[in-house]
Amino acid sequence: MLKTMHLFLAATLLTALLVMPSVSTAGSLSLLSADEAQELALDDAEWEKGVASKGIGFGVGPKIVFESPEVENTDNGMVIKSPSQLSLLVVFKDGVAQVDMNTLNIRARKGWFSKNLTQRLAPYLEGNSIKAENVEIPSGRFKLEIKIADSKGNESIQEYLCEIQ
Repeated sequence: MLKTMHLFLAATLLTALLVMPSVSTAGSLSLLSADEAQELALDDAEWEKGVASKGIGFGVGPKIVFESPEVENTDNGMVIKSPSQLSLLVVFKDGVAQVDMNTLNIRARKGWFSKNLTQRLAPYLEGNSIKAENVEIPSGRFKLEIKIADSKGNESIQEYLCEIQ
């Protein structure tokens, strides 16, 4: 009986130790590590090249709408300026067909190098949106690409320049 009680207590303690770190960090999201940010940071020349001012596929594919942080349409394309700690709310709206969230692909890009961020954001998917508080991104300038399709295969692709202060 005593041995059973010890095993039960040990199992309970182990479970608590395994669960507690995930609970304490569940409220924040580090979108890029410092090393990834250094590899993906755009220099002045890359920043000046900008991105496509309009997304590919818009008109029939899903609409990508940044509620937070705000996006500014500039001569260099769509630009997001934000502090390094931010709230993220991106809504995907139906085009001619229903959004297929299983097709969501989000990448930070620099030349041929890219980092897929989709899995890091997956826990923050709510219906047809991404909703995350306390998102942390190291300071720098980055390029972000979002791809998503609808149930009929109509794809939307949008690139954003991100200036994180």
